[in-house]
Amino acid sequence: MTIFDLRTAYHDSLSNMRGWLGDTAVSGRLTMLDKLSILDAWQQEMVEFFEQNGHCFACNRALGRCECPSN
Repeated sequence: MTIFDLRTAYHDSLSNMRGWLGDTAVSGRLTMLDKLSILDAWQQEMVEFFEQNGHCFACNRALGRCECPSN
């Protein structure tokens, strides 16, 4: 999967997440803390998705070229 495919998947997922969180019929009973917890878990899944496909979520570089402090 190329970085362009990963970014497309990320933006599609982000759009779905915004729609879901914005739909009060679905998320209306959630507290702000619940919503933040869901967003945190989603972001961690995106980090793992990028890593599984050989790219850094933070800088979008291939893992072998990433210079982020955590790598």
